[in-house]
Amino acid sequence: MASKPKSKVDLDKMRVEYDKFRARIGTGPNHGQITFRAVANIIENVHLEGTVRGSRVECDEPEERGGTGKAPAPLSYFLIGAAF
Repeated sequence: MASKPKSKVDLDKMRVEYDKFRARIGTGPNHGQITFRAVANIIENVHLEGTVRGSRVECDEPEERGGTGKAPAPLSYFLIGAAF
């Protein structure tokens, strides 16, 4: 009988951190509500820079849609988010 391959995800660690997070937000002044804020700024035309939770990303459209292709298009971010 073949052994089950080890997962690359530490589910026990994730569960502990998730439980700590739930306990922390459940006792806060907003009683379980969480809010994330995303801010986007236009660099030029359809080339934008955005920040969310301390991470910075850029997006742009390909040339055929008026951009310069300097970064992934917004739809690309949406698709990779769905894949995650």
